[in-house]
Amino acid sequence: MNGLRNKVALITGASSGIGRATALRLAARGVEVALAARTSSALDGVVREIEGLGGRALAVPTDVTDPEQCRVAVERTVEHFGRLDLLVCSAGVSMRSLFEKTDLAAISDLMQVNFFGTLYPTYHAIPHVKQSRGSLVAVSSLVGKRGTPTYAVYAASKFAVQGLYESLRLELAEHGVHVGTVSPGFVETPLRDRVLSHEGKPWTTPVSIPFRVRPVEACVDRIVELIEGRQAEALVPGFVGPLLALDAILGPWLGDRFLARHFRKHPLPDQA
Repeated sequence: MNGLRNKVALITGASSGIGRATALRLAARGVEVALAARTSSALDGVVREIEGLGGRALAVPTDVTDPEQCRVAVERTVEHFGRLDLLVCSAGVSMRSLFEKTDLAAISDLMQVNFFGTLYPTYHAIPHVKQSRGSLVAVSSLVGKRGTPTYAVYAASKFAVQGLYESLRLELAEHGVHVGTVSPGFVETPLRDRVLSHEGKPWTTPVSIPFRVRPVEACVDRIVELIEGRQAEALVPGFVGPLLALDAILGPWLGDRFLARHFRKHPLPDQA
């Protein structure tokens, strides 16, 4: 039985990566989707893909760092489809740098996209999702669960998303709203080719990573499972859950040594 059929979803970051893949998967399950991102031409391409699958989609060009544009995206979705059952916040940028060397303006820009780019659409979607007793879903990161070397700024933005959504889960429970976060590790998306440096610009030299890169479909599988099961959290890969529990029991010393050793083998380009 498909409990998603005829639901309406608004997905941010929908022009590529996890957002695009999630939109296509949900559309294939009978969900009507509104697609939000900055690049109109890319959104139009995803709309055509969804329509080619027999689905319904709406492009709503949106800069998620602008609260008014986020309000308009939500309102256009409701006006076009008549309701809003599901918000998936997938827009984001990645940064790998040493905190002490990172430009403060670059930190502010990243927080605007990753944190406020989740907060703004969530804020405007809540009244509609309360009416439908639907779902709010944020794509976070495993570094939003555990501090990781050279990811201090990125981790801070994702820890903030985790705190926001954990609190909303409690605040909205009495209204029948499902609130969940999906925390993937390294995922094969275009974001991997645009990891920001301490200057806030993509590294010109590819950034080496110490762990396996997961296919985007593995992340989408967990997103759909989380939505259908109205789960509070999904980790990708799932075996990280017991490791985080062990970290909490034993204290951080073992995890600190493990992460430090692996990241030393994969230094930043300017540290090589």
